[in-house]
Amino acid sequence: MPAPFSAEDQQRFRPCRILFFPLGWVLAHTVRCIEIAKVLRQRGHEVVFAGDDPQHPSSRLHLVEEAGFPLLYAREPNLPDVWERFERLGWRASFWDMVHLRYWAPLTKIIESQYAVIQQVQPDLVVGDATVSASSAAHLAGVPSAGIMNGYAARLLTPPAPTYFAAWGLDRFLLSGIRSRLYRRYGRPDRDAFDILYQMPMISPDLPGLYELPKRFQHYQMVGPISPDLQAPLPEWFDELEDGMPNIYITMGSTGFLNHFLRTTYPVLARLPYRFMVTTGGQASADVMAAAPENFRFTRYAPGSKLLAHAQAMLYHGGNGSMYQALAAGVPMLALPVHYEQRLNAQIGVKHGFGLKMPARGLNANKLERQLRRLIEDPGFRQAAQKLSAAVRNSQGAGQAADILESAATAYKKTLG
Repeated sequence: MPAPFSAEDQQRFRPCRILFFPLGWVLAHTVRCIEIAKVLRQRGHEVVFAGDDPQHPSSRLHLVEEAGFPLLYAREPNLPDVWERFERLGWRASFWDMVHLRYWAPLTKIIESQYAVIQQVQPDLVVGDATVSASSAAHLAGVPSAGIMNGYAARLLTPPAPTYFAAWGLDRFLLSGIRSRLYRRYGRPDRDAFDILYQMPMISPDLPGLYELPKRFQHYQMVGPISPDLQAPLPEWFDELEDGMPNIYITMGSTGFLNHFLRTTYPVLARLPYRFMVTTGGQASADVMAAAPENFRFTRYAPGSKLLAHAQAMLYHGGNGSMYQALAAGVPMLALPVHYEQRLNAQIGVKHGFGLKMPARGLNANKLERQLRRLIEDPGFRQAAQKLSAAVRNSQGAGQAADILESAATAYKKTLG
């Protein structure tokens, strides 16, 4: 944790009110906002969260309430529907969703919902985690904003990436008109969404040195990983992990294709001399778990660090938080990324020698077996992970992120007198 305030700091201290809009459907985005918010709360600031229905089975916002933060309703894109279509139809669904945003991500309703919360809370800073509409809502309300986004993902929004030109075209010919009408309605000057993004404080929760941040962003800082353990009990089979059988940890986060993965790989993984520890996050159906081979163990949630302390390798979806948990334990990993951002994160492991990757779609179980054996039997992968483990464990990502947000909120508060 950051060092306590000095007496001089305490005299200058002005508590701020900070409003977070995490993407509440995604575990990693929700959890890292909570960790930053805990630091800000400890320093005396008021922190409020806003997001969609925490009772929805796909929502992770119940973690906000369990951490003791106020949670207000604000509409979010309906990602569960998008994921369900993508699982069935693949990239064909993605193209359909991009053209039909109004059905699952109605920008006007989302921004107005977020604007209403900002007016209610009257924050000194609005923070959006993978919620780009939050910066538009903050501009509408005349409040500064900041963002949390992994720097490798932000490259998708900078040229010469093809995704930048696709996003620019979508914004130019559809989204900018929606925002402009809102700005006129509320008497605010028009602002280009990309300009807001490039100019506001941006936080990348990654280990410095793993890759370069995109240069177009003017205030981007890499603060270090923010990947805490979930507060969950140890599974009933935990004591088995010390019986000498090699353990493989499987986690697909909140956006992986766990049922598909398990059905595809059971016949091959059943014959391997490994135990597979699976945290499902509620994604595995009862019938799929009932069909599991004898060398599989399941639990809905568990402290990842405890399982990784007994693991020879990790199979995962390419998620950022899972990667850093494995690195902290010095465990090599095989990524099965589902979407493009996960592929970018998985490529970091390939580049630095602590991981391998395979596509999740069209998964070849026999190739998976060969890659898994390679990962375990070649000591170079574990050695590469162990080289980074101390830096990950000693990182103060949440504290450094809190410093940035605190500075931005305090600067705005001073302008108010």
